[in-house]
Amino acid sequence: MTTFLREERNRLELTQADASKAIGVGKTTFLRWEAGYPIPSDKLIALSDIGFDINYVLKGCKRDTLPAASTPGTALQTSHADLTAVPQYDLSASAGGGALVVAEHPIARFELSKRWLEQHNLHNKKLTVVPVRGDSMEHTLHDGDLTLVSLIDDLSEAREGVCVLRFDDEIFVKRIQYDFKTKGYKVTSDNNAYSGFFVEAEDIESGRFTVLGRVERVLQRTKV
Repeated sequence: MTTFLREERNRLELTQADASKAIGVGKTTFLRWEAGYPIPSDKLIALSDIGFDINYVLKGCKRDTLPAASTPGTALQTSHADLTAVPQYDLSASAGGGALVVAEHPIARFELSKRWLEQHNLHNKKLTVVPVRGDSMEHTLHDGDLTLVSLIDDLSEAREGVCVLRFDDEIFVKRIQYDFKTKGYKVTSDNNAYSGFFVEAEDIESGRFTVLGRVERVLQRTKV
């Protein structure tokens, strides 16, 4: 882990002083981590927030590829009892032109602290990791960011906020606001260069449009 933490810091072009300041610890503490001392779970999350690939820091791999035998509903095993496995599916949330869902089986997983999930009231939610593609949500989300998304079963669970949407065969990440009068959705981008649009009630009723989940957190940023 010593080399991996240092490599990630170098990849992000951060000094030890920069990295330690960004996550609220002393430089000496960060030096100890790079020397091999264990990193607390909450600080791993903080490192993730500023762009560190935590799977690489802990294990030397960018992500854990799931065994071919894994199927939906199969419990994912974790390397530590205090971690929860969150799957990544083979789809991209497009913040620009759109992307097709090409598979429903999980292709990778990320291990998150159970304590951190409880602190953010995410421990009882169905979670997945979704990568962002495009620039229409800058400066909130950037191309290549990995987002933690809570999947929903009922549209009433997502009336507003940044969400993952499906319109026909395209997957987007956009900001939404429900209109109670028309029973439709106003869909906008955080990048003013992109125009918003309105989803009519008939598009929802016909199944053309739905909200797949809410973006809860950015697990890994491509830009610091």
